[in-house]
Amino acid sequence: MALANSQIRIITRNLARTATLSAEPDVSNVASMPVTNMQNSNRTLSFRNTAVEVDDVITIHVELSERKPLSAIVLDGHNLKAGDIWRAKLYSGPENTGTETILEWTEALVPKTVGELDWGIDDLVATVFDNWDRAYSVLWFGVIGVQSIDIEIISEENPDGYVDINRLVFGLATSPSRNFTFGYELDYLDTSTLELTEGGSPKSEQGVLRRIIKTTLPRINDATERSTWADFLRSSGQYSEVFISLFPEQGGKRERDHSMVCVVINRSALKNRNATSHTIDITFQET
Repeated sequence: MALANSQIRIITRNLARTATLSAEPDVSNVASMPVTNMQNSNRTLSFRNTAVEVDDVITIHVELSERKPLSAIVLDGHNLKAGDIWRAKLYSGPENTGTETILEWTEALVPKTVGELDWGIDDLVATVFDNWDRAYSVLWFGVIGVQSIDIEIISEENPDGYVDINRLVFGLATSPSRNFTFGYELDYLDTSTLELTEGGSPKSEQGVLRRIIKTTLPRINDATERSTWADFLRSSGQYSEVFISLFPEQGGKRERDHSMVCVVINRSALKNRNATSHTIDITFQET
């Protein structure tokens, strides 16, 4: 049985990888941590800008070689804090020309739901990323033809003294008409090692944890969706990063736990069920 009212969304192709990026104010950019670091999947490389005083606005400018359909933008692996806000200005032409669409200012961090608050410990601005090792922010919007973008970030008096962002992901978010089924899995890959010394004592080396999510899309419509998911099979793999959210815009830790920048490490063939539908199993691993 498929889950209702919670359509999975996947940015199947990250257009940021081939975009031209710049950032302002230029005087606040850290030369050794350029904005192009956000196009690299290495977690040790980030973009850094020190414009965090009152009334400062950091702008990341994006240029595409041609107009593309967009419906989602993600900032991943950042140090934005509770109360920080961001938005995007989208343009149909190059260099901020053509039709302009301005998205609303949005909180950078998803707050905890009332049921998730630790009463007597949390304040009312507690977010789901408190004591979490990696934060992300996402803007979802209706499909728009875009060739240039201004992403604006306000992080006044950030206690770190700067804004760091590891990854930028944006593109067209794809959802199946029939959602994934019950039986989806969330697990963690642990690269830590454990062995015994000659004296019989345990010796361990700490590694890293990466989430693994397994889903099944049970009914992909042959007439309207098959080609979209066939293209996904052709382009996805362990090199091409995507962004997934199993519970988009639901808020709370449930959405956080099931949203991530990742790669497809395993998937079935696009299996025909009957004359009108197909099914596919997909395994995603966090990068």
